[in-house]
Amino acid sequence: MKSSQEDVVNFLSKYVIGKAVVAPPVTTTTDGSRMTSTYEEDVVFSGMSTTERGFSFDLTTLARGTRYTVNKKGSRLLAEGTLNAVRVLRYEMTERASTGELIGFSRFISSTNTQPDPMQGAFFLVRMWMERSALVVTESQVGYADFIGADGRMKPSAIEGRYRYTVVQGKLSVEYEQATFDVDPKTLNRKRTADKFPVQVSREVQFPSALEAA
Repeated sequence: MKSSQEDVVNFLSKYVIGKAVVAPPVTTTTDGSRMTSTYEEDVVFSGMSTTERGFSFDLTTLARGTRYTVNKKGSRLLAEGTLNAVRVLRYEMTERASTGELIGFSRFISSTNTQPDPMQGAFFLVRMWMERSALVVTESQVGYADFIGADGRMKPSAIEGRYRYTVVQGKLSVEYEQATFDVDPKTLNRKRTADKFPVQVSREVQFPSALEAA
């Protein structure tokens, strides 16, 4: 797992920062299959900054989607709410002198979501390392967030995720796997849910040049 800061920063600087990736629509099933969400997401990476023992960068996401709940008869879906939002997430990493490993956190800086945003105030413990030519990033949410249930009530939940950044035919590709957990708000003990999240694959898109846009 151990990778030097230099290896990870070189990968990010060469293949990630300043790039944009787009994920096609995916459908998830949550809250005991009583809620379905369909969404897609665009991501832009920017703002790389390095120090002697660490680095930081920003991730801006444009999410578009709708959440549905099953009606009382279970025969059709009713629109329950929008997932549309622009969020800014900041990563701050440190190379630990004791182990040489990269560990840090990510936190949400802002969101345009006008509804209660489950990511508001969210922090994630983050680890990064190189696996051959791929950058692997794992995230574990600290504490819990407010996730909405099919009955409209909020419940304490947490996310754990794993990203795999690779370069395919010169283009950035990002695979993301997610799991969610119900959280006891007193003990912070976690129990994995049966929520279903397909692997989300985002691929690099090219920004048009000024001449192409004219």
